[in-house]
Amino acid sequence: MNDCPMSEQADVVIIRHGEVEPKWKTICYGAMDVPLSVAGLAASQTLANQLAARIRPAAIYHSDLQRTRTLATMLTEACTGRVPIIAEARLRERNYGQWQGRSWDEAYASDSDNFIGLIEAPDTYRPPGGETTSEMQQRIVQWYDECLPQHRSTGPVITISHSGPIAALAGHLRGLHARDWQPWTISNLESLHIHGNHIQRVNPSAAT
Repeated sequence: MNDCPMSEQADVVIIRHGEVEPKWKTICYGAMDVPLSVAGLAASQTLANQLAARIRPAAIYHSDLQRTRTLATMLTEACTGRVPIIAEARLRERNYGQWQGRSWDEAYASDSDNFIGLIEAPDTYRPPGGETTSEMQQRIVQWYDECLPQHRSTGPVITISHSGPIAALAGHLRGLHARDWQPWTISNLESLHIHGNHIQRVNPSAAT
């Protein structure tokens, strides 16, 4: 999982969106549609240009939230020729229900006895009004299983998603329990390059 050169043989390159506006950094925003920061926009444009110079994607997928759509749009504009861009709701961040819009400290205080259920009881625990960890994982795995065969012979797919679903997909591919997903929780604009059973973690600085 060390930084390494960008894999041009990947079946799927899945990227976490850029940095969001600073006021959201301590907030549980989950599936809320929050915007990127000025720095996040600039870094996304840089990465889009670098990716377009290295990879000719067969398609670009993103969640239906603007913080992923921004990079997807930048990337398709940077690519030579027309690349399909597809919004996919199954790629969106976890729905944290009533916790969304509150600080993480408030969310923890409201349900501290059960908070560990996010990772220890992935099939049964859900934040009030939200989804379980397994439900989040099931939807991105369903998307992956449908998407991969469509593009297996056409070139790599670039996907822009969110921290939770990306870790959940890696956990599925590695056969890991939710408590062991942490090493696959990537930072803004980091990516996982997936080729068969191999997963390569790439820092955006390695895209040059």
